[in-house]
Amino acid sequence: MSDLSALSNDYEATSQFAETVNTAVLSLKKSLRGSSEQNQTETLATIVAAVRAQLTSSTLSRAIPSEVVERLSAEHKSDFNYLVEDLDTAETALSGKAPIDDRVIEVLDTICDAADASASAMFRRLRRR
Repeated sequence: MSDLSALSNDYEATSQFAETVNTAVLSLKKSLRGSSEQNQTETLATIVAAVRAQLTSSTLSRAIPSEVVERLSAEHKSDFNYLVEDLDTAETALSGKAPIDDRVIEVLDTICDAADASASAMFRRLRRR
């Protein structure tokens, strides 16, 4: 596969992941504010668990684009242990075992930011070729 094809496939996967996460987080925020929109907490719990698993192990998963994991790891190098702890707390809350509070929303926003930034960076690299 050529470099351009590989980059294009990576961009597609990353942008789809970003869209999925952003849509699910927006749905959650609306439901917390009283909207009757369907809540996607199960989807978000699965995503948070996959992010945490990839950050804490050396095995790669296709569920979360590696660029997103690398960006989270780089941006939170100094507070990595806190990030992992926050991801664990968010997963617990999204699984229904604890209330969803502002801290959970902040963790989800962190994942969204990393996904968006990764997709944007890949798009810029794709445009330069």
